[in-house]
Amino acid sequence: MFHSKYICVLSILLGCFGGCEKNKLALKNKSFASPQKTEGKSFRKFNLEYLMVGKNQIEVEDLMGFPEGRSLGEDGVYLWDYRRPVYDDETGKIFEWSLITFHFSQGKCSKVDVSLSDPPAQLSDPK
Repeated sequence: MFHSKYICVLSILLGCFGGCEKNKLALKNKSFASPQKTEGKSFRKFNLEYLMVGKNQIEVEDLMGFPEGRSLGEDGVYLWDYRRPVYDDETGKIFEWSLITFHFSQGKCSKVDVSLSDPPAQLSDPK
């Protein structure tokens, strides 16, 4: 009787420590639940729109950096704007100057708008 309880407690502790190690590895490799960068330079549009909903402001800032613009929208929703390269799965093209707007309600991302665009001619590098 005592032996089986000891084994049960030991297995729970080992499971916890094993699980904790796995969580540490998962946190180091953020791709498990965050928008993956493609080719190290752009975000996937689909991932931004679906994986970021429910994330808090700290998680968004960890992934995206400090926002270029912050404003207050309707009904007390906070808006954070970023200009980043975004890969569009439908067209297979990277749009270099896309506007990404995160909507935060009660501290959590409630919606992500992605407006695909390339830089205006004035901002493009001459080739």
